This record gives sequence, structure tokens and C-alpha cells, in this order.
Amino acid sequence: MSGPPITPAELAAALDVYLRTGSFTRAAEAIGRTTGGVARALRRHPSKADRSTVYARELDSVMSEAARLQRVALARLRPMLSDVDAKVAQGAVAQVNDTSRAAGTARTALAKLTGEHAAEKVAVEVDDDALLAKLNRLTGR
Repeated sequence: MSGPPITPAELAAALDVYLRTGSFTRAAEAIGRTTGGVARALRRHPSKADRSTVYARELDSVMSEAARLQRVALARLRPMLSDVDAKVAQGAVAQVNDTSRAAGTARTALAKLTGEHAAEKVAVEVDDDALLAKLNRLTGR
């Protein structure tokens, strides 16, 4: 069920909270609205600059999470590399890597279009060939 439209003052408050916390949930709680409604409203913000900032923040979050997942996946999958499940391990790491690449490509495109550059604390660099070579070395291929 849909509630009343989010007012400009509520949208401004939600944007402020989202930019400080990176959380749609906290932004929604701050104005007493649903998380989904606030996320949609922020993604459709009337200001192109603010929409770009929200989108950039989301991409930065995806890239950070993908980098974290790569570290976790490699640590957990390392034991699998020496047995029959090596292809499963390589596939799992490749999927996480593809997500990182897609998010990085989208982030670069956004920066070129809007000038909304990534936060300095987010630096993700993935070398597919080096990762595959390391996996192959570990599996003896």
C-alpha cells in the first residue's frame, strides 16, 4: 500500500541521512517512511546532481562489498582448489570478479558523465588474468 508522497523537506532530510550513513533504511527511519519508498525517491531525486550522488554512493557500496566478498571467497575456497571442486571454486571467484568489474565500469561511466568521482577510500583494482593465473597455479593447471 502506498502512502502520501514524500515532501521536498522529507526528501532533503532523507538525502542528508543517506549521504552521511549510506543506508536507505536509516534515511527512511529518519523521516518515518518505508525503506523501498525512500530508496525509489532518492534514486529519482529531482536534482540531477543529487541523483548522481546517490547512484555513485550505491556503486561505491557495491564495489566495496564485492572487494570484501573476493577476499572472503578466496579464503574459503582455497581448500577446494586441490580437490575435484576446483572448477566450482574458480567459477565462484569469477562471478564475484564479474560483479566487481561491472560495478567499476558503471562507476567510471558515471564519473565521466557527471564528474561524480568515487570516494577516495574506495579503491578496487582487479586483474582478472593475475587472479586466474594464481588460481591455476594453486590447482596445478
